Amino acid sequence: MAKVLVVDDEIDVCSELAEILEEYKHTVHYSENAKGALRKIQTETYDVIFLDVLMPKMEGSEALVEIKKLTRTPVVVMSGYLAADVEVEVKRAGAYTCLRKPFKIKEIQNIISRIEKEAVEKNK
Repeated sequence: MAKVLVVDDEIDVCSELAEILEEYKHTVHYSENAKGALRKIQTETYDVIFLDVLMPKMEGSEALVEIKKLTRTPVVVMSGYLAADVEVEVKRAGAYTCLRKPFKIKEIQNIISRIEKEAVEKNK
């Protein structure tokens, strides 16, 4: 099962996503801001990172650039509203994919399953 980091300034979103992921036996850590997430990434290894776009102090697109300097972990960018130009920008910056809020459990599990399969293939 995957070790996941959820980064969102809305604690309800972190809790909801953690609850969903833990049902599937994933280990979940979370941070309410990008700076806290960057600290966690420096001391922990994750299989996937779910990152909100709109956050105070450091937006998700800026945080994505910093995360990619620290790790090759796939980053799923999340947003309730994701403009086409922002989606293009975060994908160019290295986002694995984009996820729209509200979440669909099946969609989240499919993303994690795809990432896990790719990791297995990469390690063959």
